[in-house]
Amino acid sequence: MLDILFVLLLFFMVSAGAQKHETALTTELPGDGQPGKDVPVAIGIDGDGQVNINSAPTDDPDDKNLPQTLARLKGIIASNAMQPVIVTPSRTTKHSRVMDVLNACAGAGVKNLAFGSPAD
Repeated sequence: MLDILFVLLLFFMVSAGAQKHETALTTELPGDGQPGKDVPVAIGIDGDGQVNINSAPTDDPDDKNLPQTLARLKGIIASNAMQPVIVTPSRTTKHSRVMDVLNACAGAGVKNLAFGSPAD
């Protein structure tokens, strides 16, 4: 019985010596060091179809082409091609209106698009 105990002790001592110790991990912070440059553009869509860019209303709720929204997005994307855009429809927004906004984003060349969750 004692010989088994010594064999186990020897096994654990050898395996404990082979473990690698953790060292400092290298990390890189995201971004290019220019804070505030990529503040997302917030596009909200009300239940009646009104589109708001950064809380400023644009276009008529019945206009499917959204010319003012398209022009503003083109101006924003011209200055920063990877500008983040967050589309946040309300819970009662029609899906066709969301598609109108997505078409305007595609027409403006938005490449960094995300959906936000509606406020309760």
